[in-house]
Formats: sequence, C-alpha cells, structure tokens
Amino acid sequence: MKTIKFTLLFILIATIANAQAPAIEWEKCFGGTSYEFGSSIIQTSDGGYIAAGKTVSTDYDAVDNHGGYDVFIVKLSANSTTEWIKCLGGSYDESAHCIIETSDHGFIVAGSTLSNDGDVSGNHGASDGWVVKLDSFGEIEWQKCYGDTCNDVLHTVIPMDDGGYICFGNIELSDQHFVNPQIKRKGWALKIDSLGNVESSQTYGGTSRTSFNAVTPTRDGGYLITGHKTPDGSDDANVWFLKINEMGTVEWEMGYGNVDDRFYDVTQLAEGSFIAVGESVYHGELPIVMYTGVVLKISESGAFRWRQEGIHPMGQYYSVAVVSNNHFVIGGHCPNTIDEDIVLIKMTYSGNVVWQKYYGGVNAEYFSSFQQTADHGFILMSRTLSAWTGYHGGSDMWIAKLSPETGIVELDPTLQFQVYPNPTQNILNLQIDPALLDSPYKVYSITGQLVHFGNLTSETMQLNLESFIEGIYLLQIGNQTQKIVKIK
Repeated sequence: MKTIKFTLLFILIATIANAQAPAIEWEKCFGGTSYEFGSSIIQTSDGGYIAAGKTVSTDYDAVDNHGGYDVFIVKLSANSTTEWIKCLGGSYDESAHCIIETSDHGFIVAGSTLSNDGDVSGNHGASDGWVVKLDSFGEIEWQKCYGDTCNDVLHTVIPMDDGGYICFGNIELSDQHFVNPQIKRKGWALKIDSLGNVESSQTYGGTSRTSFNAVTPTRDGGYLITGHKTPDGSDDANVWFLKINEMGTVEWEMGYGNVDDRFYDVTQLAEGSFIAVGESVYHGELPIVMYTGVVLKISESGAFRWRQEGIHPMGQYYSVAVVSNNHFVIGGHCPNTIDEDIVLIKMTYSGNVVWQKYYGGVNAEYFSSFQQTADHGFILMSRTLSAWTGYHGGSDMWIAKLSPETGIVELDPTLQFQVYPNPTQNILNLQIDPALLDSPYKVYSITGQLVHFGNLTSETMQLNLESFIEGIYLLQIGNQTQKIVKIK
C-alpha cells in the first residue's frame, strides 16, 4: 500500500502569449427533480450539440421515462435552443455511454440495458450491451442487444470506413464459452454492420480476467485500448494497454504495474505517442481512501515516457483531447474551496501546464464529457447539484459552452507543410516542403474515420473541403499531423 503523499508534479507553468483559459458563454440544465447523469457530448454537423446520459426522473424533461433509469438524449442548436429530448428504454435500467453522429446526420448510441420491453427487444439476460440508431429527429430506426446471459456493456462506438461500426466494452462469459465453468469478465470488441448485424465478436486477455475502460483510434488504422488485466489466481488488477490492428489482431500489450492507477481515457498525439488520464488511489489510515488525477505518456510502441500526478490530492481526470500539434486538454473534477468543481487543464506534450480553469457553482459539479468545438472553444457536460440556469432539483445534466481561449499563438516550425486559411469554409491551401512531393496524404475525422486521401503533386496545392461537414479534421502527411477546421 502507498502512504499518502502530496507530490505536486504539475509545477512548471508554461505561459504562451499570456494564455487565458476559456470562459462560459452560455449554460443550461436538463432533467427532472430526481437524478441525471451525463456521459458523452459532441458538436454536430449542423453546428449544434447532442448529449447522452441517463435519467431516473419522471417529470420536466424526463416525463417520458419508461421506468428505472432511461437513456437520456438532449439535442441543442448552435445557440443552445432545445431541439428535442428523448428518453429511451424499458421497465428496468438503461444507460448511454457514448454517442456519435452518423454519415446520414443521425446518431448511434452505445450503452447497456436490463430491460426487454418498451424500446428494448432481444435482451439475452441480465445486462446486455445496447446499440440504438436514431434519425436526425431522435426517432429510433433500429436497436440491438448484444452479449451473453450475464452482465455486459458497450462504452465506445467508432464508425468504420465500410459504413459499419466497431464497439468496445466488457462481457461476462459463462461456461458455454469456456471449458472452465467460472464466469469471467473480458474486454470485448464487437463489429457490426450499418444495420446492427454482428460481423465479428472478439474477447481479449487469454485466460485472465480483463476489462476495457477506454479506446482511441490510432493513425495506422488500429486501436489502442486501456483497461485492467487480472491473471488467474490473483486478485490484483493491473493497468493494461493493448494495441490491436484494424483486423483486431493484437500487435502489442503493456502491463503497467501500478495497481493503484486507473485510466479512463486515452488519445494519440500528433507525434504518435499516447496520453492516458485517470486517477491514482492512495490508502491512508483506514478507512481513508484518497484520489489524485494522473497523466501517463507512453510511446507509439508502448514504452513508458513519463507519469505526472495532479495538483490537488483529491482530483480525478476522465477525458483528454488533442487541441493542437503541441497541446492537449484534460477534463475532470476536484475539490475547489468546498465542493467538487469541473477542472480543465491545458498541457504541452512534455507535460507542462499552460492553464488550469475551474467551473462550478455553489454546490458540487462532477465532470462527464467535453469536446473542442469548431470555433476552438469547448462544449462541456457535467452532473450538477448547483442552481444553474433551468435547474430542476436533485442532480441535473449541465451543459456549458466555453469560449475559445485567448492570447494563444501556436507555431510549429517542425512541420514540413503549412495550411491556410484554418479554419476554412471550402478551400484549404497547402504549402509543402519539396521533400514531401509524391507522398500520400490522408484526412481523418475527429473520430478517426478516413474521409479523404490523395498524393502531393505540387509544392502548392489546394484541397476542396466543400463536401465536408462542419467540424474538426486531422490532415496526416507522413508521420506529421495538422488539425484543420471546416466551418460554414
């Protein structure tokens, strides 16, 4: 066991052109008089936003609840007007863990269900992984349950180039799948087609008990997964990183020996390394257990680079997003004065803090999700106990739009190409180092989907982005990546 230590490793503060953290532009609460929990929020192609979570309320925004916890979906316009709200589920409990926009401007929700009535059919027993396809108005086009007869969940869904989806989560497999009759929890990858039909289902970890916490697409077309692995005969779940290729074949795995660390999100940086964020558990005098946020960097091949603990002894980090070729932003919560507040922290690739900002009210806020928006601001979601705009009571889903940060000038002289204007409405100009001529280029969506590719045929070129939906994209040339933003 660890002894309590308050080592503050986020000491170096990088000030870049008097950087100022984002401010709240608007904020709203959604839910009823009981409890709402958020899990995933994104900006949509129409400039608006969609948020997913769960609700146990039966009034106000959740008047259509089917019973227990329902999946709770809120669609907003760009100026924060509510377009529609949906409660999805059956008589028992449902939860949404991830929502993405589809190519037809509908949505895919991944989560779990205990029901087999209402909006849910085909449950295999206990909790199933649940995927729901919605149209642009939130109406169900199809839904499918996936899993075994025990407790299964899907927490990530990623679009594929063939129009289908790959989902990640955890499944408990019974003796019909193992000679050993012991039920084992396994990290799970599920490939489905555009209508939800299963194309492949695979578990990982051999005979060990495993679980997946977070997944990110990688620039080579594969996926990096973080979770836990518990060998047979052991009760210690070690942090586990697993790299698979686009076919699901394991390329490498890394056992990270610190049993007190837990990682809840991971992303790949422009230079190829990975950043994972989560928490580290400190055991003091029983029954005291404390947490601090933790950030881990590993190489593209899985080698340890560095680890840093947060500036507050009770913080927890849940999300990380790359915001430039040199920086990433972490989202989480930690005590600020009295109660928990949301905290966003911008850091350099080397681990120096550029800025840190708290967001909160009189009572507690608990971080759920955030994403950088097309205007270089952020959309933020949390669970709140404070009386923000439209607060209904209990704990509401709280959504806040944050402004772009100010005073930031980021130049990357190491890049062998430049792009302008960025953001752009249609035409993106490329100025290319002659050494890159005849090299291939690829453009990926923010979710890792390949949307355009070609070859560099001239030192000055133009890319026509007219057919792209509004949002953030990544232009990859060789081993260098530049973020580009398409606006209306």
